[in-house]
Amino acid sequence: MLADGSFADVTGQDFVDHLSIGAPGWITAWVAIGLAVIFGLLVYVFPVIMTENEHIQCYPLWLHCFYWAADFMGIWVFIHAWAKYDHFLLFLLLAIGEAVWVGMETYCLTRAVQYEHSIIWKKGTSTKTMVAEIVILTLFMYLCLNFLRFEWHDETMWKFWIFTQVLVTTVPVWEMRKRGYKSGNCLALSITFICVALVSFNPWCNMWLAIKPEFFSLQANPWYYLTGLFCLASAIYGLYLYIKLPPKEDVMGSGKKAILK
Repeated sequence: MLADGSFADVTGQDFVDHLSIGAPGWITAWVAIGLAVIFGLLVYVFPVIMTENEHIQCYPLWLHCFYWAADFMGIWVFIHAWAKYDHFLLFLLLAIGEAVWVGMETYCLTRAVQYEHSIIWKKGTSTKTMVAEIVILTLFMYLCLNFLRFEWHDETMWKFWIFTQVLVTTVPVWEMRKRGYKSGNCLALSITFICVALVSFNPWCNMWLAIKPEFFSLQANPWYYLTGLFCLASAIYGLYLYIKLPPKEDVMGSGKKAILK
C-alpha cells in the first residue's frame, strides 16, 4: 500500500517500459541493476573464499536456507516473465543469475555440514540428520516466501526481493557481534555491505526505484528509505566492529593462513 492508501503491483511490463532502449532513464536503470548485481555477487564471493580458507561462514545456517529458497523461486519467476513478456532479455539474465546464486548457496550449505557441524549442531549429530534439517528448513522458507508473494500480489518478486538486501546488510553484522571474532568475515566484505546498502536504498538511483517509481520513490514509500537508513547504519557499525575486534590468527583453525584480513 502506498502513502495515499492505493496499491501498486510491480509487473513485467514495468521492466519492459523502463529498461527498453530509448525509454526515459533507461541507462540509469541498467546502471542501477548492474551495480546491485555486482555487489550481490561480491557478498557471496568473499564468503566462499573465506569458507574454504577459514572453514567458517559469516552467514548463519537459516539465512543460507532463506536465500536458497528465495533464489530458487526467482529462477522460475523470471523464466515465466521471460516467456510471458516477449523474451525480454533482462528476465533471462536474472533467471541465470538466480541459478548461479542457488549454486553458491548449495555450496555454502554443503560446507556448513562439512566444516561447521560442531558449531551448528550438537556433538554426535549424524550427517543424515544435518541434511534433513537443512532440507526441512529450506522447504519451510520456500513455502512461506511463495505464500507471501501471493499475498503481496508480487508477480515479479520485486517487492519481496528488497528483503534479501535488508537481511544481508544486518544479519551478518549481529552474527559477528554475537561471536566476538573476525573469522568468517573480512574488511572487504564489511565495506561491501555498506555499498549494498547505498546502492539499494539511495533515493536517486536504485534498481527498485528504476523499475517502479510509483511504489519505491521517497514520497510514495518513505518506509523503504527509513529501513535503508537502518541497514546502512548497521553495515557501518559492522565495519567499526570488525576493525575493533582482535585480529585473525596467523594460522586459522583450518590450518591455513588467512587470505582475507
